Parts: sequence; structure tokens; C-alpha cells
Amino acid sequence: MGTCVLKISLSDDMVEEIEKHKKLRRKQNIEEAVIDLIDYALKLPRYFIKFDWEKAEDEADREIASGKTESFDTVEDFITDLKK
Repeated sequence: MGTCVLKISLSDDMVEEIEKHKKLRRKQNIEEAVIDLIDYALKLPRYFIKFDWEKAEDEADREIASGKTESFDTVEDFITDLKK
């Protein structure tokens, strides 16, 4: 398999996030961490890529603000409610 060398400029904030990922995934260096992140992004299901996350979060925020929430005492109660 061939390789391609890429040179990119990243903000300090992005490098900081990549460093966090490197530690979390126990990668040897930042290059391995970037490759891991790219591999993950390329394997995302199309549903997640095209999903309008901002719209969904806005809808959830409106429902929470209007009181459309429920609390459960146990995980079992929560799961029972999901099955209704």
C-alpha cells in the first residue's frame, strides 16, 4: 500500500484536541492520532454525516425548556418507559 505525505496547518485548539485523542487512544505520536481520527471519520455511516445535529439540538433545547422531560428512579424504569 502506498502512502501520501500531507502538510496541513491546524489551530492550537485543534492540536490540543488531537493530543487528547492521542492520550485517550494510547497512540505513539500525533501522526498516529490523526490517522486514527481520519480513519474513524471515513467510516462514519452516511446517516451521521448528513444528520442535521444543530437542528436536532435546537429541537431538544426547546422541548427541555417547555418542560417536556421525564425523570426515572432507576434504569429499569427508564427502559420500561422506552418499551411503551
